[in-house]
Amino acid sequence: MRILILIIILSFITAFFVLPTRFRMKIQRLIDIAISQSIYKQLSFLVITTGLAFGCLLLLIWIKYGHLKLHILDWIYTFINPGSFFSSAGKEPIDRTWAIITGITGMFFMSGLLISMISNIIERRVDKVKDGKAYYFFNNHLVIIGFHRMSIGLIRQFAKDKRYADCDIVLQTTQEASGVRHELSYRLDTQTGKKITVCSGNRASAEDLQRLNIHLCKEVFILGENDEFDNDSLDLECLKKIHAILSDTSRTSTTGRMIRCNVQFENQSTFTLFQRQDIDRLKDRIDFAPFNFYEMWAQKVFVDEEFESLGKDEHSGKIDYIPLDRGGITAESGKKVHIVIIGMTRMGIALGIQAAHLCHFPNFVTKGIKTRITFIADNADLEMNIMRGRHRHLFNETDIYYKEVSANIPSNDHSDHSQLSILNSQLGTFTDIEFEFIKAKVEYPEIQDYLAGLSCNDNLYLTIAVCFSFPPKSLAVGLYLPDKIYDNHIPVLVQQEIPFCTLDMLTKEGKFKNVKPFGMLDNCFDLSKADDRIPMMVNYVYCKGIPEAFPEAEIVAMWRELRTVLKWSNRYNANSFKMKIRSLGNFDADKPLDDKQIELMARVEHNRWNIEKLLMGYRTTTPKEKADIANDISLKNKLKINHFAHHDICDFDDLQADESGINASEYDRRISASLPLIINTCDRMQKSLIIANHKPETEN
Repeated sequence: MRILILIIILSFITAFFVLPTRFRMKIQRLIDIAISQSIYKQLSFLVITTGLAFGCLLLLIWIKYGHLKLHILDWIYTFINPGSFFSSAGKEPIDRTWAIITGITGMFFMSGLLISMISNIIERRVDKVKDGKAYYFFNNHLVIIGFHRMSIGLIRQFAKDKRYADCDIVLQTTQEASGVRHELSYRLDTQTGKKITVCSGNRASAEDLQRLNIHLCKEVFILGENDEFDNDSLDLECLKKIHAILSDTSRTSTTGRMIRCNVQFENQSTFTLFQRQDIDRLKDRIDFAPFNFYEMWAQKVFVDEEFESLGKDEHSGKIDYIPLDRGGITAESGKKVHIVIIGMTRMGIALGIQAAHLCHFPNFVTKGIKTRITFIADNADLEMNIMRGRHRHLFNETDIYYKEVSANIPSNDHSDHSQLSILNSQLGTFTDIEFEFIKAKVEYPEIQDYLAGLSCNDNLYLTIAVCFSFPPKSLAVGLYLPDKIYDNHIPVLVQQEIPFCTLDMLTKEGKFKNVKPFGMLDNCFDLSKADDRIPMMVNYVYCKGIPEAFPEAEIVAMWRELRTVLKWSNRYNANSFKMKIRSLGNFDADKPLDDKQIELMARVEHNRWNIEKLLMGYRTTTPKEKADIANDISLKNKLKINHFAHHDICDFDDLQADESGINASEYDRRISASLPLIINTCDRMQKSLIIANHKPETEN
C-alpha cells in the first residue's frame, strides 16, 4: 500500500515539475486569470493551493512514519506559526526536519501569499472604486447616463426638489471617473456630492446597464457624453437595452412598473421626429420623454420668462426675461412682435421655432398684423435652405423674405422691406407668422443701421437674440450693438454658458440693464414640467368638453393612452396660455369668458394650432384629397395618421365637421372657454407661473 502511495506521490511530484515546463504558458495564464479577477476567485485560488500544499505535506509524513506523530491540530499550528511546534506529552517527539519543512511551507503560504493576497485585494478594491468600476445595490434611485455639460445643473435641481430629496444618484459615464468626481466636488456642495456614485460604463453595453439596477430606479436621464458624433443613435440604442432589461421576466420587481426615461436628442431634426413618432414596443415598460437642450432654453426664455441659478456661490440668483409681447397685444392693438436672431446656430433656430409656436395674437384676426422672425447670419442662405427642407410644409404656407448684404454699404431706410426678395410665390393666406433671412455679418454698417431703425419703430415690440456657439463672441456682439437699442430699452438676449459673468457686473442698472444672458448649462432642465398637469387638462377638455371639475384618475389614464404627437400638441397649447391671457386684457380667472372673447381666442388658438401642426411635419391636404374627404369623411383621419396630411390646417372659417358631426372650430372654442377653469384647478403650479405679472414696458 505504501509503495502504491509512494508511486502516486512521485508521479505527482514529476507532474508538478514537468507540466509547468511543458505547459508553462497555459498554466501561467490560468493562474494570472485566477489572481487578477474577482475577490472570490482570488480567495478560492489561495485556499485551494494552500490546502494542496498542506495535504501533500501530511501525506508525505504519513508515508514515512505510518502515522502523523502529532495531532492534526498541532501540525496546523505549526503550519500557521512555525514557532509553535512542540512535543506533546505521551506522544512521540516531533521530527524537527518535518517541523522546519512545515514551518517554511506555512511561512510561504500563510505569511507571504496570504498577506500579499489580502493587500492585493484591498488595493484592487480601492482602484476599482477610483476607476468607477464598483457597483452597489440601489433602490428608488435616480440614474444619469452620461456626464454631459448639463449633468451638474440637473443634479443641482435634484438637490432642490423635495420629490428627489431622498434619492441616491448613480451617474454612469465613459469618461475618467476620478476626473468626473473632481469636477463634481468643486461645483457641488458636500451634502449633494455624498449622494452621487460615479460608475464607469458604456450605455451601449447591456451588462453595464444591468449593474445600475434600472428596474428598481425612480427615473432615468439619458444625456450622453459631450461632443459625441452619434449621440442620438447611442441614446436610442441605450433606450432599447433598458427596455430589454425592464422586460426581463426574471426581474419580478419590474412587473407592472413604468419607468420614465428622459432622453436628450442633440439634433433638433431627430428630436422633432420623435415628437411625432410612437415607439410602440417601449410603451409597456417605458414612459418615453424626449427633450432637447435648445428647445428647453427657448421655453425658459419665451414661456417661463425666467431663470434661476442653482449655483452654490454668491452669484446665485434669478433672471427675469422681458416677454416678446411685453404687457400683451389685444385685438385693438397696432403693435407687432419682431424678434431678430443673430446667428443661425442650433440655439438660434430653436428660439425662432419657439417664437413661431407662441406668437399668435388677436390683432392678426382683426387687423392682419403678423409676427416677424428675422435671422441674420453670414451663412443665412445655406441655413435657410436647410430649415426650409426640414420644415417644408411650414414654409409652403408662410411668407418668406430673403436679402444679401455686402460690407461697407450704408443705408438710411430700413423700415421698408420692399428691397427684400419674396421667395414664396404663393403667400400664405391663413398663417400669422412671416420669416426673414438676411445673409450678412452683424458688423456690417447696413445691418447696424437696420437694427437701429427697428429699435425706433413705435409699432414694434422688438427683441434681439445673439446666438453664437462661442460665448465671448456672443458677449461682444451683445454689448456693442447700436446705442439706440440700449437707449430704447430693447431686450437683448446673449447666449452664454455660465449664468453670471461679465453681464452680472454690467446689467444691474444703466445702459445694459436689458441685456440678459441665456442658454446656460445650469438649471436648464425643467423638472416641474414632468407631471404634464396642464396638458392633461387640455387633453381632457378637447376630448370630453369642459367639466365642472377635472377627475384626477381619468385625466391621467387618458394621458397615458395618448399618442406621442398629441401629447406634444397639448404641451404646446399649454405653453401659449400666458400670451393668450395677456392678449385678453383685464383677465379674471374667477370669471368665465364671454362669447365674444371665446370666439376671438378660438381664432387665435386655431392660428397657433396651424403653425404647430406645420412645424410637427403635417401638411395641408391637396385639392384631390379635399375632394375625396368631401365624399368620404372617414378618409380625413386616415390621411392624418398615414400620410401626415391634416384637413384642418386651413383658415378658421374653412373648418368642417368630422366623422362625429362636430365642426373642428368647436374644439378651439372649448379650449378657449376652459382657460379660467384650467388655471383655477392647477394644484401643482402657482398662478404666477401662468398669469403674467409683468407691467407693460414703455412702448418703443
